[in-house]
Amino acid sequence: MASLHRTRFQLTAAGTALAALLGILAGCAGRSTTIGATPEAGTAGKETVAAAAPDSAGGGAAGHGNPGSQSAGGPAPAPGTATASAARALGDANWAHRGSPDSARMALAAYIEASQSAPDAALLGRLARCYYLVANYVETEPAAKDSLFLKGVETAERAMSLDPGFVKSFQETKDEKKAVQMLGMPYIDAIYWYSANLGKWASSKSLMVRLGNKSKLEAYSQRVLDLDEKYFHGAAHRFFGALPTKVPGGDLKLSKSHFEKAIAIEPNYFGTRTLYAELYATKARDKDVFVKQLDYVIATPPGSLPDAEPENRYEQALARQLKEHLHDWFD
Repeated sequence: MASLHRTRFQLTAAGTALAALLGILAGCAGRSTTIGATPEAGTAGKETVAAAAPDSAGGGAAGHGNPGSQSAGGPAPAPGTATASAARALGDANWAHRGSPDSARMALAAYIEASQSAPDAALLGRLARCYYLVANYVETEPAAKDSLFLKGVETAERAMSLDPGFVKSFQETKDEKKAVQMLGMPYIDAIYWYSANLGKWASSKSLMVRLGNKSKLEAYSQRVLDLDEKYFHGAAHRFFGALPTKVPGGDLKLSKSHFEKAIAIEPNYFGTRTLYAELYATKARDKDVFVKQLDYVIATPPGSLPDAEPENRYEQALARQLKEHLHDWFD
């Protein structure tokens, strides 16, 4: 599927890029903080990529055999299917080692390749998350970060546009905030990583851009909250905790309440605590919260939450950096 091409200003107008995407579909009947993480021990992720890439059938590359040939297991797969399946497996293998920046980038490359052939919502949701991870934790160049976050937004849009109810609602109303209400649990990854990528991209931009995207981000995050309050370790509460710190006159009591709810849902997802310290505590001048949250992250083993251990390692490194600047924020 063709990629969307958007500008920063198009993002402030709800539905501009989505309308373009839906047109393509109809015609075809798609906080930036970098921590220098130490690569994980071993090279399992890289070895998996090297081992899984060739296609043993006929000695050729996957997807390049005779489409009409038969194998012992039955009819040959449709052109591109084997290649996409292998690429997805490579992505999954490297994703397991995403605590290594090299493996994170290899996972991204593999998922991009897999998404070129009839992707489903689950794959596109993972790809959008992978764009976010590489942009947020691995990439160091600001323009490249922006590009990755925006590609994450576009990828999540591709996923949501696979749902007929979403497409129909948007075509009738031209309102993404109404259309997103049509999406159910199978699309929660796409909904969340759309808002996460867009929110991180916008957070470093002007006040006009942040305000221009505020209502859209609120609608998408509210949909996540409505579908599953506990999704991704209290992700929607994390968003609503961060939001008031990024706009003029934001309610800091509300911010604190949402961060505390996210921590109650999952105490050992470190990203909630570093955001709580960096965004709320510095804005509210609450030194006790700042120190308490960062000390918890620094003292707790990242593997205390196994499915987020790689992200926790990145966040633990960030917590140490933030703690070093304690006196920059608090006298």
